[in-house]
Amino acid sequence: MLGATLDYFILRGLAHRRNLATEEELDSLSSKVSAESFEEAMSKFRKLFDRYEGHLPVDHSLRYLDMGCGTGGLTLAFAKLGVRHITGVDVLPRNIERAEAHARQIGSGRGVQFICRDLRDWVPEEKYDVLLSFDALEHIDDPEAFLRKMTDFIAPGGIAILAFGPLFHSPLGDHMWDFFRLQIPWRGVLFSEQAVLRVRRECFRSTDPAKAYREIAGGLNLMRYSEFLKHVRDTGWEFDYLAVNTFLKRLPPLRFISDIVMRLPVVRDYFAHNVYAVLRLAA
Repeated sequence: MLGATLDYFILRGLAHRRNLATEEELDSLSSKVSAESFEEAMSKFRKLFDRYEGHLPVDHSLRYLDMGCGTGGLTLAFAKLGVRHITGVDVLPRNIERAEAHARQIGSGRGVQFICRDLRDWVPEEKYDVLLSFDALEHIDDPEAFLRKMTDFIAPGGIAILAFGPLFHSPLGDHMWDFFRLQIPWRGVLFSEQAVLRVRRECFRSTDPAKAYREIAGGLNLMRYSEFLKHVRDTGWEFDYLAVNTFLKRLPPLRFISDIVMRLPVVRDYFAHNVYAVLRLAA
């Protein structure tokens, strides 16, 4: 906005260090699980189920793949609610360690497994009826390639269920709200990448040397909503269901305005906070 140096001093004055942690400290948390963390996952599942408005199947006869499962909370929530065959895959070892610890704690059964792999080069032993991707697509480098890769995982007649956000160009799209005392909307767009990441290293993740958003642990791909729509079309998928900013569901006037904005090219990219979609391969 004002150059990397001035941007840094502005942002540094608004930051705090209360959530400062090293990668080693984050790794040490991988074995710490609790009943409260699982209840949080169940609460998140109920919220997701509501936002999909009947388009999120929970069926014991179907095979599920949770792509980018993180610490496995939602994977285990599906299992707890009756899904008998579900696999969670994540690229970060600490996430899989924590997911397996969760599974042992609640006694999830043989039908639940977790695999630490990069989905981009993973070859599964079977196809899946339901692909799940929650809070992951905005982090995956080259999302178009990932959507194309998903076609290798899907069984005939299967569906892919995606929920992701905030997208980078939305008001909180830089995913760095945890270390600012005062939130500035569109911070990642307004301020230089160099300044934001310098503050991130000093106040949040001191052992992550990332010099670009795409390099941070977990990644951040900067995908716009309009680009997502194009990626879906170009990779052979079609929408069974699509909703944006569903957190406004209980605020009808704001939801109405949001729906209008989502029809406006360019402008919609700056207000598409989160996306809920169900995809099916085009016939």
